[in-house]
Amino acid sequence: MIKPFTKDKKLPKWYFSILICSMIMMLLNCDDDGYNKNKSDANYIYSAVLLAQSAKPVTVIPAVLEENLPQPAMNTAEVTIGDTKYTKTMGVCRGNLGANGNDNIMVAGNDASLPSFYLHKVDFTATNVFLSAAATFVFNVDMPTGGGYDPASTCEAKIIENSATIYDLQVKNCAVDKILGAVTPATNTISFRVRCTKGL
Repeated sequence: MIKPFTKDKKLPKWYFSILICSMIMMLLNCDDDGYNKNKSDANYIYSAVLLAQSAKPVTVIPAVLEENLPQPAMNTAEVTIGDTKYTKTMGVCRGNLGANGNDNIMVAGNDASLPSFYLHKVDFTATNVFLSAAATFVFNVDMPTGGGYDPASTCEAKIIENSATIYDLQVKNCAVDKILGAVTPATNTISFRVRCTKGL
């Protein structure tokens, strides 16, 4: 004895596909007062329905996660200005520790070599960081040929590590403009990753 379908026993999806295709074929091939539908058109429609039913679902592959910039040595910043890469040794990774927004990450005060690297008004407790030219996380570099760069508006940064002793921050392709006068090399982007010991 065949048991009727219950809520727990549903008809398979292919059953409905065959049923729909059969109904379409009957409607397209039936005669109505001597008028015969074009069977060639019916075959095309039937084939299209079968292809649609048998087509595999499109798999959307997520974009590859953007890789981090290479990790610099401790207390070092790897800076790319335009197409030129520089390595700067950090002499400061602190400020008024505990007074959020008043810390600094920058080259030592006696480092006169250029380009320079400055992050002022750093808040080590912040989780969403945007570099700016005059608010918090104030970023600027001075170039060897004179002049310097800072963000044209704001640039989103990524905190890679923020532990009790280490701070690791990167920014990619920060849109910058010149602070003063002509600057060489001329550029409109700066990327960097800085890793330093808190309290340096």
